[in-house]
Amino acid sequence: MISKAIAYFGDSRSALCKAVGMSPQFLSQVSTGKRPLPPRYAVLIEEATCGQVTAAELLPSVFAPRSTQKRTADDETATSA
Repeated sequence: MISKAIAYFGDSRSALCKAVGMSPQFLSQVSTGKRPLPPRYAVLIEEATCGQVTAAELLPSVFAPRSTQKRTADDETATSA
């Protein structure tokens, strides 16, 4: 999904890097799967792309919508009280 963010910047990896403060080397490692994308960069990419690429798209396990996350017993108690 990082490719969608790169495409947003006219297929310019350097423009994406500048927009979010990421080094080109790190972007390369994320793009190839050698390193995971940290959540802070997912949020910065969402902001830099004006929501065209969302943090949830980049890291669905971290930023999944609340309704799709597994509910816990604590959640049930809090909502029923």
